[in-house]
Amino acid sequence: MEVGRRGRRGDMTAVRWMLNAGFVAMASLLIVYSTASAHGVGVRGTQTLYVANEGSDTISAIDIGSMKVTDTVTVGAGPQHIAVSPDRRYAVVTCGRSAEVWILALPAHTVAATVPDATGPEGQTVFGAGATYAYVTNTAYSRVTVIEIATGKKVAMIPVGEAPAHISLSPDGRHAFVPSERSHTVAMLNLSLNVVAAELPMAVRPYGAEISPDGKYLLISSPESNSVTVFDAATQQALRRIPVGENPHEILFGPGGAFAYILNRSSDSVSVIQMANHQVVATIPVGREPSDADIAPSGHYIYVTNTGSGDVSVISTATSTVVRTIPVGTRPRTIVVSGDGRYAFVANTGSDDISAINLLSQATVGRVPVGKRPRGIAVW
Repeated sequence: MEVGRRGRRGDMTAVRWMLNAGFVAMASLLIVYSTASAHGVGVRGTQTLYVANEGSDTISAIDIGSMKVTDTVTVGAGPQHIAVSPDRRYAVVTCGRSAEVWILALPAHTVAATVPDATGPEGQTVFGAGATYAYVTNTAYSRVTVIEIATGKKVAMIPVGEAPAHISLSPDGRHAFVPSERSHTVAMLNLSLNVVAAELPMAVRPYGAEISPDGKYLLISSPESNSVTVFDAATQQALRRIPVGENPHEILFGPGGAFAYILNRSSDSVSVIQMANHQVVATIPVGREPSDADIAPSGHYIYVTNTGSGDVSVISTATSTVVRTIPVGTRPRTIVVSGDGRYAFVANTGSDDISAINLLSQATVGRVPVGKRPRGIAVW
């Protein structure tokens, strides 16, 4: 376990890009909140991209204006997930191999706190209402660790199902839902009291969880059963189990929450569920092994990373069809759209770099080298 390392590396090679002219007219949306569970959940800005490099135990900071790495911060072993707090003062990093949570002060990138025994492999972070506390899944101890962000103090360890990895926040910030594959349960947390308010039993093993924008429905993906279960979020009652494609993982809601998009890793497709009747209304073929997705602020397009084919599928939400396929780096995994809708950034775990996609031209405009095996990404 590596604790307290604060070394920095400023001599990384960067790529200077000629950026395409033109901007998406989204001036009123300078900051939005991310909804895809695979990347950093929290504030999504326009100035700096933060990258968690799992293989080199570092965080790369990329200035979006110049598209250069401007800072590299050494953190704990195996950083996998990074999220920016709603007040934009901190970045919270989960380090799977060292079981630590590192808190970086922004924009200085100084280490504000290191929290031991607070997470585990695939740990994720969400923020409660008011941005005072971070809630981190702790696979090592089958808990959700509650951390006061400003001090780095552990204030609670909430027991949940065995080895929890994913966590989803309700729109009002009052509750979080934590699926446990091994326990076949989903814990509903009351974030005001830091307790489990309800436990939702699952007939099949749960994986991902996502709540509809209106807070009415909770969707749980189950890779083993090739299905998605719809729960009433208010009553915690299961309403329907919907067959989808093979090996469904990530869930993303479209604009207004009228449709949910399910990434099916083994059938290379995206299932579209109409929330009004809880039925699959379209199945969209994409590239090989779809792994993550994000939506443009306009709501017109969804961008899906295809790890096996090294590209990004652009889906029109109006027609439920792929309108473009954009080549990126090797084994792309996570993706995040900037708050102003100008760029999408893709972490390429196989080529150790970040691809930037200009969302006006729908084309890659450059790649910048970062650390080894970039995983989590977040925009400040």
